Amino acid sequence: MASLQRDPWRVFFPVGVLLTWAGVLHWFLYAVGATERYEAVFHATAQIQGFMTCIALGFLFTFIPRRTATSPPSSLDLTAGLVAPVASTIAAWLGHWVLAQVLWASGIAVVTVFVGRRVLTRDAALRVPGVFVWVPVALLAGVVGATLVAIAAALGPQEEPELWRLGRGLLLQGFVTALVVGVGGTMLSVLTRGEPGPGVTGNARTGRLGQATAAILFLASFVVEVYIGPRLGFTLRALVAGGVLVSAARLWRPPTAPGLHRRLIWFAGWSLPLGYLAAAIDPAQRSAALHVVFIGSFALMALSVSLHVALSHGGHPEQLARWPWRVWAIGICLLGAVVFRALVGLDPARVKLWLAPAAGFFLLATIAWFSLVAPAAHAAGRGPGGSG
Repeated sequence: MASLQRDPWRVFFPVGVLLTWAGVLHWFLYAVGATERYEAVFHATAQIQGFMTCIALGFLFTFIPRRTATSPPSSLDLTAGLVAPVASTIAAWLGHWVLAQVLWASGIAVVTVFVGRRVLTRDAALRVPGVFVWVPVALLAGVVGATLVAIAAALGPQEEPELWRLGRGLLLQGFVTALVVGVGGTMLSVLTRGEPGPGVTGNARTGRLGQATAAILFLASFVVEVYIGPRLGFTLRALVAGGVLVSAARLWRPPTAPGLHRRLIWFAGWSLPLGYLAAAIDPAQRSAALHVVFIGSFALMALSVSLHVALSHGGHPEQLARWPWRVWAIGICLLGAVVFRALVGLDPARVKLWLAPAAGFFLLATIAWFSLVAPAAHAAGRGPGGSG
């Protein structure tokens, strides 16, 4: 357990990729005619509440104690964080939608306490910038979204369509977007250019208040989308979340640090606001536009940042400056997945034709990722991690 507390990513990252296989492989099988089961809700659950949750928690459990000089996650924290995504994915596959949300929200509530105790303190304000307040906001948005989805599922989505859409929006978009803003705003300038992240000097309370206000406006965009209009909701989301991320990470500056994965991280940062802006321009094609966010930002960011964590903590920091073919494969395959998944929405008459390569490319990207991460995880398990 001590080894897992020191390097939680060693378990969380591989489990996350296994869950994304659960969420994507059945779509590939459907597209090639091996099964007639088409589970859109399960796919979303496995991808966000399974895959993305595991990658995010593996990073947070590893990064936060080091950055804030606080205690590592407890056995309860790790157990809750690991069980929640796995159990919710299994429950969703079995069709127990309410149970899936209850299991996930219960585990994330424990993680929220872990993060809050280490981030929302006076001492932590000296070590993490104000933009990192988006991380506990993300966890709270996920719990609230899962609760609303559970209520709507229990009553029947047809009976409470607005509640279902609001909960799904907070859960599938709000949860991960806020994580990307909080973590990306803190780390992207370091990862892509080797520059210091946003400063933590000055009036920390004022900085956090400003970020909290922006986060509230971001969360309000989901209410606006459902009850006023999708175009206005997506526009507000792009401007607030994208604006905070771009300004905090200074994304207008291209990557200068060596290493291909750093370019992928930078590209993923820009894909977030651009995907939401595309959805605002044409809400009728929101599915295609949102998959620019889901794959081009969320998945690409998750695989690239987790690769950086694994190689640095797994004793292979020298690989971070390289351009290996497997990282090329991750980028090219996810780009292919974005294009073909967008075509699913743009050309619904030929869903299977586009869905097969979209799913196939995505799964190939995870294979390339795993071929780099697995040796690093094995090395980290034999002793103290690498350079950090």
